[in-house]
Amino acid sequence: MLTLEVRRRPGTSVEMHRIPGPSATVGASSGNEVVVRARGVYGRHLRLLEKDGAYHLDLFRGISAVQVNGLEFAGGTITPGDRITIGEATITVLDAAPASRSLGAEEASVEPPRMSSPVPNGEGAAAGAPSPAASSLPTTEVEYRGLRLSAYRLCRVARSAEELAIELTDFLDRELPPTEWAVGEFSPAPGFRPLASTFRETPALPPSMVQEIRAGERLARSESVTGVLTLVVEPSSEGVGSVGILVRESPRLAARAVLFVEELCHLAGVALATLLGRESEPMPAPRPAAEAAPAPAAESSPAEIVMRSTDDLKKIIDTVEREVIDRAMRRVEGNQSRGAQILNISRGSLIAKLKEFSVPDYRYLRRERGRRN
Repeated sequence: MLTLEVRRRPGTSVEMHRIPGPSATVGASSGNEVVVRARGVYGRHLRLLEKDGAYHLDLFRGISAVQVNGLEFAGGTITPGDRITIGEATITVLDAAPASRSLGAEEASVEPPRMSSPVPNGEGAAAGAPSPAASSLPTTEVEYRGLRLSAYRLCRVARSAEELAIELTDFLDRELPPTEWAVGEFSPAPGFRPLASTFRETPALPPSMVQEIRAGERLARSESVTGVLTLVVEPSSEGVGSVGILVRESPRLAARAVLFVEELCHLAGVALATLLGRESEPMPAPRPAAEAAPAPAAESSPAEIVMRSTDDLKKIIDTVEREVIDRAMRRVEGNQSRGAQILNISRGSLIAKLKEFSVPDYRYLRRERGRRN
């Protein structure tokens, strides 16, 4: 049993983690057994595993030495009482009794073989053996439909652009391993700016990739010895502040997985445009309790219903777009100028979409409020 005490930064409360198995990965991504979101912690930072009757600490490829008990440590045996420092986070080993010690002699002798945990770039895999992570990739259209629905829910409930980027990065890191991901913005001048990333070091994009995106391409690729670097961009209506998803494919993703990433980028583009526009607005004065907007219904949204019933991307995107526009116009009480600013489109485009999707005229909310006042 491996027992860890995790403190994300000095002065914060501690978290207890008990790992009954023979190994555990530690990092900022939600795909780890021990999730530590703190400055200086990479998506997958280190692995603790049972070996030769003790627990050992191994760093993932490309990670520099951590500190154990105040000294640089590149890997080796750990014992109870050791303090592992990763950036601002501190992990204290409270118990490190290997699981094999708790087994009887007969049980230990017939212990069944264990599958290794998925690790980036195939680390720890036996020579010639299939990568465990590869078997976890979705293969059927039904599985991709489920992923699409999960991604839509993340886009729907996010409260800020940063929160959505973090959730989408963790989602991709969990569902399409073993790869490195970053979600952020792409602008013609500065290029790609990640809002969340599992890259150990965010790579500099080759000029050829940036030029392809500037020329209007939505997907650009560049191959290197470390894998295939792919950038998918969903352009905004004004050509700036586009949403981008950057991935280092190692091994290379299947064509269907890349198509899913393009679909997700389109979906995130609609959601992030709304969130970025909302953040730029001044905070409205709080309303009296009697005028508070009603809480959203808990039942499935029209977009969720469509996504469960079909894979027709046009129907899905149209339904999502209508829901986002309807939500924005309700929030601004039918003010088309403010609505266009939030949605990051021109007022003329908004008027055309209001007609196309038959969005209600929410100006009546202002009239009702005026009568009450």
